Amino acid sequence: MEISSGILQIEVSSRCNACCLMCPKPFMSDEWSNGDLALEDYLKLREYFERFKIIWLQGWGEPLLSRDIFEMVRVACRNDGIVGLTTNAMLLTESVSRKLIENGINTIAISIAGAREETHESIRIGTSFNKIIENVKCLERLRRSNNARDLKIIFTFLRIKQNIRELPEVVELASRLNVDEVVGANLDYIPSRKHYEMKIFSEGEALREYVEIVRESEEKAKELGVSIYNYPLEMREVAVCSENPIENIYISYDGSVSPCVYLNVPLRNNIIPRYFKNKQYNIPKTTFGNIRIEKLEEIYNKKEFSRFRSIYKRRLDSWGGQGDLISRILSFGDIGTDSLHLPEPCYTCYKAYNV
Repeated sequence: MEISSGILQIEVSSRCNACCLMCPKPFMSDEWSNGDLALEDYLKLREYFERFKIIWLQGWGEPLLSRDIFEMVRVACRNDGIVGLTTNAMLLTESVSRKLIENGINTIAISIAGAREETHESIRIGTSFNKIIENVKCLERLRRSNNARDLKIIFTFLRIKQNIRELPEVVELASRLNVDEVVGANLDYIPSRKHYEMKIFSEGEALREYVEIVRESEEKAKELGVSIYNYPLEMREVAVCSENPIENIYISYDGSVSPCVYLNVPLRNNIIPRYFKNKQYNIPKTTFGNIRIEKLEEIYNKKEFSRFRSIYKRRLDSWGGQGDLISRILSFGDIGTDSLHLPEPCYTCYKAYNV
């Protein structure tokens, strides 16, 4: 079977230069495996790049820490499609931005935790709000001066109780900085009770206050001409989650291949802790091979990996529907109690419940 063309997400580094409040890395620092994807291993993937619509060069760490990031972008951009990364923007200096643009990158998502300095820096500890804003301004200037009109700049705003009220202000900030889009994300990987208390989505009916804040942010975005996407505030099981393991593949910095980033947290003990619906679980890491010693297509076609994907295909088919895969996933509601069960590692993952 030929590899499907969705998203190839590649973790170029699991290291980070920040210590964010909601991040699993500081919480599990003793078990965290720090490292960068070797360029020679990355180059083993280039024969597959043309099969994917999106190459995303980021996983659990800060991609700009990789010394090979510019070459990785250049190689990926030889093909049509989207090549992007998510960054905390502390290293997104003028020279770095210029090199990324020159090498052809077309999407840069910037993690921001508030519209105010004190809010952002109390959550994304170790980063400077003012430095990030200056770096975004510089990136936008370079976009214009280099005629890089295809470059999309995104604010990724991970909504937690500590910052949700600033979401409409983040939209205003994006407008002032000529940022194209704001994504209001959920804290969807929750390793502990402490992280569980930060989340804003509900296991039942969403809090009215949060619903109103989201509504206000969307009205503000429409008024200012900023695109916005807010993830749902209420859990509901869906046939296939937004990680879409039917079409997408995740590769960790160590070369291991998984259906998604949530099944391959870089922990040395290979056990992923999850706090799901007020209860602690420990999930084995789910990988199907390693590009250091196997070709990606061989890994993709292994019985175990094919069986994992087939569960989601059957779930999707059992629901019915026509049209392309993505529109079907997004249009489906609850799958119903008579539908096929989730793969075992996915039972306790919040992404399976559309948040």
